[in-house]
Amino acid sequence: MRLVRTDRPLDPTLLIILGTVDRVAVDCGIDYFVAGAMARDILLTHVFGIDTGRATRDVDFAIAVESWDQFDLVKARLVSVGSFTASDKLVQRLYYRDEARKFEYPIDLVPFGGVEQTPHSFAWPPELDVMMNVAGYEDALKAAEHVQVTPDLIIRVASLPGLATLKLFAWKDRGLTDSKDAVDLLTIMRRYSDAGNQDRLYSEALDILESAGYDPDLAGACLLGADIARRVSESTYRQLIDMLSDTTLVDCLVLHLARSLKGQEDSQSLADAFIGQFKTGLGIGPSR
Repeated sequence: MRLVRTDRPLDPTLLIILGTVDRVAVDCGIDYFVAGAMARDILLTHVFGIDTGRATRDVDFAIAVESWDQFDLVKARLVSVGSFTASDKLVQRLYYRDEARKFEYPIDLVPFGGVEQTPHSFAWPPELDVMMNVAGYEDALKAAEHVQVTPDLIIRVASLPGLATLKLFAWKDRGLTDSKDAVDLLTIMRRYSDAGNQDRLYSEALDILESAGYDPDLAGACLLGADIARRVSESTYRQLIDMLSDTTLVDCLVLHLARSLKGQEDSQSLADAFIGQFKTGLGIGPSR
């Protein structure tokens, strides 16, 4: 289990949101985990004390449901609390109103499991014209971290390998035009060695550190890929391999990473090095 650092406590309003969703999930008998940029911030900033450079107020919850009726039940239970309102436009969107700050926190509920119409995807009701790819969500749930955010509240948060996997699929699904998921992926790659993995790089994964020229950041990217390969299902793994074996997709991904590294000397080469190490860790090329 992970612990939130005493010098990096979570925002009080966020704690209310997390606690409320946790209670509703338990009452409805469903599993969930915190996903998206909030999962990144909880683990990197609040658990490991690493500044990510861009905090978020958006909270994404991935919820394992048996049907759309169960999804609707979760939403209705949250709205009944009184501080949550449902969006008129987005099925998955709720808002939590912080009356003291006069600010609304966007909350997205991303269902997976019983609502999937084909493996790893579903169409949002009611029009059923927008597809959502949930590849990797079941894997992320199984590998989710238990994080104690207060003495009385333990939540499940997507692990960094699980989150990196979801970010890759999200980046591809956004039509390759939005680089924010690629930026988050790079943040996880660059900080993975500092996120509780330094000892591993100097012991069990010393060969990875050596192959990365003793650069802990690049070695962390390789270790991240290796950890993903060990934790995901065969189906998820094959999708990752297919994606990162596509030279057009990889070139676009490197370009997005390089843009986020602007100001660094030879950002293109550095971005390429991170992706190269990540792919090596995943085992691109040789059989699994």
